[in-house]
Amino acid sequence: MTRKRQRTLLIVGGLLASIALGVVLVVVFRNPLLNSALVRREISAVLREELGRKVDLSGAMRIDEWPWVELNVGRGSIDNPAGFKGPPLAQWDLIEMRFHYSTAYEEEPLLYGVVIHGLKIDLRIDAAGRDNFSDLGSRDPTPPSVPLNVPRVEIRDAEVRFTDERESTAPKFVARSITLQTGKVERGVGPVEGQRWRISEIDLRAKPLDLDTVVLRVPSLSVDASVPAARIPAATVSLGPIRLRLSDLAVSMPEGKPSQAAGRFALDPVPLAALIEAAGQQPPFARNSPWFRLRGLSGSLSQTEQGLLVDDLRVGIDDVRLTGSISVGRKIRFSLQGNRLDLDRYIEAVADNSSTAPTGGFPGKTLLGLPLEGTVRLDSAVSGGLRMREITLEVTDRSR
Repeated sequence: MTRKRQRTLLIVGGLLASIALGVVLVVVFRNPLLNSALVRREISAVLREELGRKVDLSGAMRIDEWPWVELNVGRGSIDNPAGFKGPPLAQWDLIEMRFHYSTAYEEEPLLYGVVIHGLKIDLRIDAAGRDNFSDLGSRDPTPPSVPLNVPRVEIRDAEVRFTDERESTAPKFVARSITLQTGKVERGVGPVEGQRWRISEIDLRAKPLDLDTVVLRVPSLSVDASVPAARIPAATVSLGPIRLRLSDLAVSMPEGKPSQAAGRFALDPVPLAALIEAAGQQPPFARNSPWFRLRGLSGSLSQTEQGLLVDDLRVGIDDVRLTGSISVGRKIRFSLQGNRLDLDRYIEAVADNSSTAPTGGFPGKTLLGLPLEGTVRLDSAVSGGLRMREITLEVTDRSR
């Protein structure tokens, strides 16, 4: 081997050794050399670009690189829109992220998962009617520069509040002890393009107000953030013995237009007493009554400018069958058609559960305070020994 070639190999070998030594030094000593302020600034910038909000990362931050890359972000928050006063929209105690080192700098990093501890979300509408959540998120339809593929996301011990300051400064809705577990979360991977997200195996548990724990299970969910819109092929909501099934649910919130929603629902058979108690009320009849059994409830849902429309409604209570539609807006309007109704047995069942027997009539005092308007047409009815055919019951809102 010539001396010139030996010198060339020596130079190349020295360069390779220097590069290898540099890599080792970066891996071993990266933590002490990290500029924490720079890392915070870079992460905050990425999140602000994605969310369209200021993101505060004031808590402790730790990065470990062996044998896994782990990033722990301490306390932080997502701010309200500019000029919106009050607590931030979202706060958290700790966010944990973990992924394998060999994929850390690849084009498609594969995260082991994300765990969020102590998340608090404060949704509010101020006295002027402005809210702190409807403008959240970017509407840029371009695909993300780096696809996202997370095997799981977990939220522990979260809380959600909703306050409408036009009515009261006290929250209208509070849900505590919220836990969320998902399967794979994808964005820009395979058939999922642009701002589209796909989430599988959602399990959500929460304690709304003073009710029992509500469990929501969704096999899959797709979200298009550029519209934004969401689709849920199927889902179940459980509250104690109550089980509600949703199917073909689609929700969209186009910019500058009213939100739109459509889908179908079905409630499994359940005693009406359980439904009333789930709403925080005491039923006016005994739980062991042979009557007041909901045999079936199903229909289609759609959101209109006037409110929520329940169409193709089918209700079965004991041997009574009702069909029709209900619209829920400023007033609750309904049109129902039913078969035979025996009023006497329901009046007797309520009287057996009360120290003071009612003087007669259909037991519905709790309905009088609602803005109800509509008609119920029955093929026949029985009350006080009277048998009536082709009955029309009309309800008029007394508050107008």
